[in-house]
Amino acid sequence: MRGLIAAALTLLLCGTLQAAESAPPDVRLLFDVSGSMKRNDPNRLSDSALELMVTLLPAGARGGLWTFGSRVANPLPSATVDENWRQRALALKPALSDYQQYTDIEQAVRETANAAPADGKRHLILLTDGMIDIPGSGGERVRNEASRRRLMEQLAPTLADESVVIHTIAFSSGVDSSLLEGLSRETDGLNAVAEDPEALLRAFLDVFDRIFPRDQVPLDAQSFPIDERVDAFSALLFHGPDSPAPVLIGPDGKRHTLEEHSPAIRWQHQPRFDIIHVPRPQAGQWRIEGDVGPDSRVSVESDLALRVPQLPTTLYQGFATPIEAGLSQSDAASDAPPPGLEMRAELRDIDGRVRQSVALERDGDSFRGVLAPPREVGNARLAVVAENDRFVRERRQAVNVLAPISAELDGGGGNVKLHAEHPRLNSDNTQIAATLQGESLSVRAQDDKTWRIALPEVDESVSLPLALTATVTLDGETRTIELPPLILNPQADTGLRGASLDRPEVEVLEGGGQEEEPAKSGSSLDALGNELGQWLGSLPSRVESLWEKAPASLHQAARETRQHPLWWLLAALLVLLLLWRRRRSAQRRRHRSRRQRHHVEREEPHV
Repeated sequence: MRGLIAAALTLLLCGTLQAAESAPPDVRLLFDVSGSMKRNDPNRLSDSALELMVTLLPAGARGGLWTFGSRVANPLPSATVDENWRQRALALKPALSDYQQYTDIEQAVRETANAAPADGKRHLILLTDGMIDIPGSGGERVRNEASRRRLMEQLAPTLADESVVIHTIAFSSGVDSSLLEGLSRETDGLNAVAEDPEALLRAFLDVFDRIFPRDQVPLDAQSFPIDERVDAFSALLFHGPDSPAPVLIGPDGKRHTLEEHSPAIRWQHQPRFDIIHVPRPQAGQWRIEGDVGPDSRVSVESDLALRVPQLPTTLYQGFATPIEAGLSQSDAASDAPPPGLEMRAELRDIDGRVRQSVALERDGDSFRGVLAPPREVGNARLAVVAENDRFVRERRQAVNVLAPISAELDGGGGNVKLHAEHPRLNSDNTQIAATLQGESLSVRAQDDKTWRIALPEVDESVSLPLALTATVTLDGETRTIELPPLILNPQADTGLRGASLDRPEVEVLEGGGQEEEPAKSGSSLDALGNELGQWLGSLPSRVESLWEKAPASLHQAARETRQHPLWWLLAALLVLLLLWRRRRSAQRRRHRSRRQRHHVEREEPHV
């Protein structure tokens, strides 16, 4: 990613800083240099992250660099970004491999946030691969839990009150995800996982789109519209590592390539993306030939720009989102909307698929509407689109869609802890129902924001979904929200999450939940055959609805195939395979049980 320095800078900046606030933002990068980073960051994504920060920060903003492990260091204090600052920052790559033993996230956040406060809003970008692990005397678990509580319950709310935003980027899937999500949510930041260069670039673009928002035009079917009000555009086009550079075709049919393009066009070619900056572009429909991957985008500079108040970074299942937007025209006497202007808000998947959409209604010089509650959790994009028959503008920003109430196992797996993540929910206005295998479980409020569920004894070899429902009463209105189920024993061999054609889930279907005694030598196959027969007998009711939806041609093919002797041979082989997998599964569970009785393994928390 070495070539990003001039490339992405051209894309995202295309000139001087245009900050929404009077003082420029202060962006502070926190690098985890704990020993585990040596193992979890073999591709040196930390170096790429530093290059990206140096690339994306516009001149005139402020930026700094901190590292943390067992101690916190500040090799590059926060200062105004210029060419000298960029050179100093890039020279600090060796500091990112000065590995240390522990991971003191609490102290890192505290010192970085409070160092040399600036007039502009402070944005902390925390990059880590692990979880809190601090040095000291006494019990290790007690120390780490105390630090985690201080960070989440004291420091994060204090920083949020001071308008400090924490964006978190995980370098591995083994992080304390609830901690990172909580820090971002509490301070109105973004959270992402970046285990490869593409994901890291995408995460940084999302963060910098949030800090330095820019208007875009839609890139659809490898074409995009440019109107006469556009002064310049910058196209970031992702592609495969072995793909050739794309071809840019103007409305007049003129082809622009990496090798042959106008001297005014600035073109940066990288193994996984190209960045093309075109000043004074011809109005009309532009096209692209070649590989155009997800997250490609076209940003525009224009005197006709969207006016969008800060979009939320977190949306919640079951809760609608009010949206307000307008249009600014630097050469107009007023901000009155142009004739025929329509606006809408959309919630999209990260691959661009529209999940939900709502038309924004005109209200004076502004447009307002309410986006329906999101149905799925995860990363998404919230977009505001303005268009008429002469132009289109859109503003896209990444959002985290969360459940309003989180659930996690607590107390060695014997209890479930639920916490109200939505700021307006509490034990007075929210009632939670829990169901396990068709039976209701007692849910008790522990404090204003927390509930607990005592779980019955469950066979550890069985994976079960705990169904959760919240009934919320707010502003005189009562709504019921289906929360994401919590999967108990997710690594178990057998589960209740649906019938599987590769193994008979007999224990679960029978409801025993207990491992059977080893069968006698002469009856083992008979017992398995009986169980398999019961499972096969229940299978039709499970697949009947799916089979009814199959096309008629598939039904006819099935009827013809059953007359062929090969059908019976395949059926016999399937039965033998199921019996073999069933027996292997039971053997693995017995082996694991014996091993757990005789060996206690503990992974060292430090490197």
